[in-house]
Amino acid sequence: MEQYFIEKLIQSDYVIIDLFMTIFQLIIQMHLGGRVFYISIAAAVTISILVVWVIGLIVRNVNTDYDAGIGFAFGTVISFATTFFTVILLFSLQFTEPVVKVVIKGWELSLIADQQWRNETFRDAYENVASLKNSQGHSLENFTDYPHPDIGGSTIPGRSDQARLMAIDTYLEGALDNFDSTMPILSWILSAGSGSAKKEIFQDMSENFENNPNYEMASAIAIAGNEISDELVAQAGKIMLIASVCGVLVFILINLIITALLTWGALRKINEEF
Repeated sequence: MEQYFIEKLIQSDYVIIDLFMTIFQLIIQMHLGGRVFYISIAAAVTISILVVWVIGLIVRNVNTDYDAGIGFAFGTVISFATTFFTVILLFSLQFTEPVVKVVIKGWELSLIADQQWRNETFRDAYENVASLKNSQGHSLENFTDYPHPDIGGSTIPGRSDQARLMAIDTYLEGALDNFDSTMPILSWILSAGSGSAKKEIFQDMSENFENNPNYEMASAIAIAGNEISDELVAQAGKIMLIASVCGVLVFILINLIITALLTWGALRKINEEF
């Protein structure tokens, strides 16, 4: 079940679906936590009933003869549901870090397995390195034994530091762009950086070229995904803060609107009687 929702979250092109999938993952994680889930349900029901009671009290203080009809029932149902889900969300946010770890790991694995992305990024890296020139205007790297990927090439020359850094930057930019497009909500909250990944890949390249003439970019993809994932997971606290503030603001706004509409209805009843 968890794997299914993670796959749908990564594959989804709609922000609203991403949002609901993420919240659902939080609730699933809270359910696995055992007692916290049942405490949250009890708290959500209690607080929701209290909010509905307060709204009813306010309306009846405006008009003691107010006859609760369909409008009042509809408004209080929305208020109850909004309050209930807000409380559940606030309880579930304590499980943000494990959910973020699972989701980000899922993104990392999907990135590594995405053959189209790998092919396109490899082509970009190859062409970017090929565009580098030395002071005489010649190609910085010797591409004699390195055919273009369109005709079957699978490696990029990287004897110079400049060529290695160009290839690294291309892959890191591609990975960050992929994260932005597949995880728009998390991308909006979290700032994915590539500083540590760049250092790790460059070191891996340098060690590789000491003994081998070629470097498999699959290794760079794995390092980039892993380093970026670790950096994103470390920012899980930002998700808790922003989600808490947004949840409370939505709760307040919806209940204020409902209270205002029901109060207006009660005042209109008074005017009609006069």
